Amino acid sequence: MATKGKFLPDDDEKVLSTPRMARSRNQLASAYAPGAFFTFEGGLGACIALPDLSSSVDEASLEDETKAQILLRLKEIWQSWFSRAYELNETQRVIDPKLCLDEALLKGASVAPLGGHQMTFINPLKIGYAPAPLTFVCNTCHRFKRFESASDLSKNIGFFKKSNCSNTEKKGQCQWRQLDVIFIHWSGEWMPATPGMWEWSTKNNKSRRFGEYCTVCGSPNFELHTESPRIGEWYFKCANKTCGDRKRRTWLQNDKFTTEIFKEQAGSRIGERRMEPISTRASSAFYPQAEQFVLFAKKDQKLLSLLEEERFDELANFIAKKYCFGGVQPTLKEMRDNLLSAGHSKEWGSYENLENMRALAEKMNDESVITTVDEEQRKLLHRWTTAEPPLVPINAELPETIVGLIAARSDFSSRYDPFVLAVEHEALHRSKLSAPPEAGRSSFVRFNHLDNDLAPKDEPIKKAQETKTKELMTKLGLVELGLIREFELCRFTYGYTRVSSAPTMEKRSIQVPVRLRLFDSLRSGKRPIYVVTQENEALYVQLDAKVVYRWLESIGTVDLPEWDPDGEILLGGKLLEVAQPFGRYFSRLKEGGASSYRYVYTLLHTYAHMFMKNVSELSGLDLGSLGEYLFPTDLAFVVYRNGTTMDLGHLSSLWRNENNRFLARMLEASSHRCNSGSLCDFGGGACPDCIMVPETSCIAQNRLLSRAVLKGGVAPREDATHKHKRIPGFLEVVNEATGS
Repeated sequence: MATKGKFLPDDDEKVLSTPRMARSRNQLASAYAPGAFFTFEGGLGACIALPDLSSSVDEASLEDETKAQILLRLKEIWQSWFSRAYELNETQRVIDPKLCLDEALLKGASVAPLGGHQMTFINPLKIGYAPAPLTFVCNTCHRFKRFESASDLSKNIGFFKKSNCSNTEKKGQCQWRQLDVIFIHWSGEWMPATPGMWEWSTKNNKSRRFGEYCTVCGSPNFELHTESPRIGEWYFKCANKTCGDRKRRTWLQNDKFTTEIFKEQAGSRIGERRMEPISTRASSAFYPQAEQFVLFAKKDQKLLSLLEEERFDELANFIAKKYCFGGVQPTLKEMRDNLLSAGHSKEWGSYENLENMRALAEKMNDESVITTVDEEQRKLLHRWTTAEPPLVPINAELPETIVGLIAARSDFSSRYDPFVLAVEHEALHRSKLSAPPEAGRSSFVRFNHLDNDLAPKDEPIKKAQETKTKELMTKLGLVELGLIREFELCRFTYGYTRVSSAPTMEKRSIQVPVRLRLFDSLRSGKRPIYVVTQENEALYVQLDAKVVYRWLESIGTVDLPEWDPDGEILLGGKLLEVAQPFGRYFSRLKEGGASSYRYVYTLLHTYAHMFMKNVSELSGLDLGSLGEYLFPTDLAFVVYRNGTTMDLGHLSSLWRNENNRFLARMLEASSHRCNSGSLCDFGGGACPDCIMVPETSCIAQNRLLSRAVLKGGVAPREDATHKHKRIPGFLEVVNEATGS
C-alpha cells in the first residue's frame, strides 16, 4: 500500500515528498489532477492526487502572449461561472458567494480574478498521490477504523494484525479492506466515512462533529455494516458487545464547509448541507475544469489583441474585412490624425513628401512624374489600411445586429464566441492552411491536391485518387479537406468541481450552486494552472457555403438571412447577424424557433463526431484520444489527435492506407444508423450508441447533436418549429443538387 510521504531535510528546509505518478501529461492535467481519486491497476488501493510541493516546479515554457490569452480566458471563465451560480441568490433563500466560487477569487459578492503574479503555469510532469480515504472495515467482524493521516496509519499498522480481531467466533480470521467510499458535496469538499456528523454548535459558536462516541457506553469503536448492495443503506452501530445500544446509526454526513457558512441556519437548510456517499471510482467524485484554444504563430500574435475589450473598433473592422462587408475609407484628415496619434509621424511624412513632389511636377507639367507619384500614394494608402493591425482602419459598415453582438460578447463564452473563433480561424488559415510548402512537405495537405510526401509515387494512381477524392468531397458537401501536419493547441486545467461539472444543479427539488475550486497552493503560495501544449496531426474540413444555405432553406429556419451566393458578403457574415449565445454551460439553450446559427453549429458538431468515429474505426486510435474544434461562421471544423506522446502519423497513415474508402464510408447508410433504433431517432437523434463521444473528447458536452441534420429525420429537440416533424438532412440536399 502506498503511504503518504515524509518531511525530509533538504538544506535545512522541510520538503514534502510523496510518490509520483507515471502517466501522460494529458492524464495528469485532467483525470489525475490534484484532488482526483483513483485506484491502481487491479482496483487495489484508493488514492488522492496531490500537487507537487517541492521547492522547484516544472514551469511550462510559454510565450508571454500565450500566458496573456490564458489569463484573459480565466477572467471570463471565473466571471461566467460566478454569474451563473449566483443567479440562484434570493431574499427568501440567500446564497453565499463562497458557495459559488473559490474564496481566493472573491471580494465580497464580486469576482476578483487572480493576477499573473498569483499563479504559476505548470508543465504537468510531477503529480503526487497519497492513500485516501484512510478508512478501513473488517470483512469478518465489521469493525470500522479511521486514521487521521498516512503517518498515523504507518505508526499504527499493527492494528490490522489478525490476532486483534474482536469476533470471538472467527478469531484470527480478520480481513481488513480499505473502504473506497467517500462523502462528497457540490461545495467541492469531501470526507471519509465516520459515525459523527457535522453540525453547528450554538454553544461554542463553531462546527462540531456530533456522534463520534456511543451515546450509551461512550465507546469510540463502531461497526460498519456494508452487506447491502446499495451504499445508501449501509449503517454504523456500536462495536461494544456489552453495550445495550444495538440500534443502527444512519449512514449520513453533512458538509462542514457549508455548515460553517450557514451557522445558525444550518438546521433549516439541511438538504443543502447533506453530502453524498459515492465510490471513489465514480466520475462525479471529481470533475477537472479545463479550457483550450488554438495557438497563434509568432507572426500572428497581433491578432490576439483584437480580442481585448478596448479593441472594439479593431475587431469590428476585422470582422467587416473577413466577411467582406466592406467599409468607407477615412478622409486624409482622419488618416493624418490616426497616424500622428498612434506615433506614425514618419508614415504621414512620407505622404507629405509625395504631395510636395506632385505639386512640383504639376508646376513643371511633368505627367510621367505625376503618374508615378499617384501610384506611390495609392500603394502607401493601401499599405496603411491592409496592415495587421491596420495603421489606418477602414470605417466598417457592419450591420447593427453584429455591432450589438460585439458589444455583448460577454453573453457568449470564449469557447463558443463566434468572434473569438473567427479570429482563431484566421490565425489557423495564415499559419497553416495558406502557408507555402517547405522541402516538398506542406503544413496543410489538401487531399484533392496531395504533396510529394503524402501522394502515391505513381503519377497516374495519384491523379486517379485525387479525381475520386474530389467526387466524394462533392457528395459530402465539402470544399476543403486535408491534413494539418501540426495542429498547435493549448489546453489548461485551472480547477475542479465535485458532484456536477456545471455551475448549478438540481438536488432534492431545489437548485443549488456548484462551487468551482482552484487547486491548492504550491509551496510558493501561487495557484497552479496545468498547461499542455501539443502539435499533433489533424483533419481540417470546410463545408460548401452554397449547399449549407440551400439546406437551411429546405429546413425553413425562422431567422434565415437573405444571402446572395454570387455577392461579396460571405455566408459566415450573414450567420453572425443571427448568432445566438447559448451560454458556456448551455444555460440559454432552450427549446425555441428553428435557429439558423444553431442548426449550422449542430451540423458542424455532428459532422465532426462522424469524422471522429470513422477515424477511430479505421486508424486504430481510441475515440477518447481524439478531439474536435469548431469554427461555425467559417463552416469548418478540425478533428485532431489529442495526445502528448510522440505522434506516429496515425492520420497521415490513415489517408495513405484508406484514403477514399474513409470518405465513402460516411456516405453509407450504416454510418448514420443507431442500434437503439426509433428510441434514439425520436429522442433527439443522438445517444452514446451512435453519434455521441466521450465527454473528454467533446467540445460541447455532447449537446447540439443530431444524426437528423446529416441523413434527415425528426428535428433536434431544441427546434420547437418542427417539433416531431421530419427535417431534410444535409447529405440529402447535397445528393439532390449533384443528382447522385
